Amino acid sequence: MREMQPSMSHCRRFGLSLLAALGMMLAGSASVQAASPTQPHENSTRDSIRDDVARNWNIVPGMEGAKHVHVQVHLKLSRSGEIVGEPKVTVTGGPKATQQAIAASAMRAVLRTAPFKNLPTDQYDDWKEVTLNFGPVL
Repeated sequence: MREMQPSMSHCRRFGLSLLAALGMMLAGSASVQAASPTQPHENSTRDSIRDDVARNWNIVPGMEGAKHVHVQVHLKLSRSGEIVGEPKVTVTGGPKATQQAIAASAMRAVLRTAPFKNLPTDQYDDWKEVTLNFGPVL
């Protein structure tokens, strides 16, 4: 039986697509800011929300101008961590089609993560409104 060896010669385009996808995954970030970040405990709550959403954010690889797109999602949360009302999405930079795709992936990440768990209910005023910023790490 002949041994199989990986070869990129017949699928250079596929290899480049994988590299582009890896680059996009490494370039993507989600950061979060609460409406009024002034207390140290707010940082750990914001970090928890940011990390949870970032784990659910899948960036579509190879989109034109993706490094220029920035998405902001503003949400209101109930005491139980559920989203109240419709999140407000703002998108800037890059081509329109890329904006739409990245905004949709950001919203999917937020909706997959909700309801947000383990939020300190005694500090509800600190996290009842959250703004998530999605964009490339520069």
